[in-house]
Amino acid sequence: MLMKTMTRFGAALVLALAAGGAQAQEMRAPEGPIEFTVGSGAGGSPDVIMRTFAQIMNETGLVPNPIVVQNRTGGGHSNAYNHVLGLPGDTNTLLMLASPVFTTPIVQGTPSVIDQVTPIAALVQSELLLFTTPDSAFNSLTDVVAAATAQPGRVRVAGGASGGNDHILTGLLESATGTTMTYVPHESGGAARATFLGGNVELHFATLSEGIEMITAGTGKPLAIFSNQRRTEEALANVATAVEQGVDVVYTQFWGVGGPVNLDPAVAAWWADKFQKAAQSEPFQAWLAQNLYRSDMVTLAEAGAYFAREQQTFRDVLTRIGLAK
Repeated sequence: MLMKTMTRFGAALVLALAAGGAQAQEMRAPEGPIEFTVGSGAGGSPDVIMRTFAQIMNETGLVPNPIVVQNRTGGGHSNAYNHVLGLPGDTNTLLMLASPVFTTPIVQGTPSVIDQVTPIAALVQSELLLFTTPDSAFNSLTDVVAAATAQPGRVRVAGGASGGNDHILTGLLESATGTTMTYVPHESGGAARATFLGGNVELHFATLSEGIEMITAGTGKPLAIFSNQRRTEEALANVATAVEQGVDVVYTQFWGVGGPVNLDPAVAAWWADKFQKAAQSEPFQAWLAQNLYRSDMVTLAEAGAYFAREQQTFRDVLTRIGLAK
């Protein structure tokens, strides 16, 4: 989402947090095996992120409990979040908070998930890239806009799910350029990528990690990055931002973690502490650098407000593009 990075905290706020710290930092470890519930399939970004945390937590001894990452796919992550919503107070199950956890209820007109679960932390963020096929006549976002203007609906985008990040970004592009494209939803990002790689659509969005793989393998031609400035890595340095190409769209995808409704605050604090320490570890920092993610951690005290703002942003965008109910 459009991220507002917290760059400084006032001294008064720090002192206030410190004064209440003894109570806020009361922690209790869960007992027994842990499940990280993920709504994407194996290999998707939510799955990879949670498996990375699980491995680091167990291998470094931060979390001695055995951790299993369980992929409960389908229904725009609803199978995953409904599983966790059905476990009030459970101390051994956490939910990966990917964008469909926010957008699926908005698109389907069902109750908000983030308003029911226990927010623990925002974990990882990534900018997004737009790709076309290697043999495409498109060489820039400008070319895409021209084609979509000349033939409304002719340019097709393979995406992971209705209301997902790629659907929202498609809508933002249409709004910013006055064009109409055809978004083709799939069961997962992997399925969408298979459609794109098969040459069945013209466009596909990817995280930086996924994009580097496509550039290296020669399976995709990058057209734009939706960030405020270009990346400096050799493979990405020549990819112009959308803004540079006259399209005022900046977008950042994020992933977080939450617990069931009525989770013991002491257990939530314990998990927030473990995720923060895992994110600060050398193995995780190396993984971030290798995969071009960043981790602007937002932990327990601010997580609820952070996710509430992001949910409202999702709702505003989905309303603007006609998908909200």
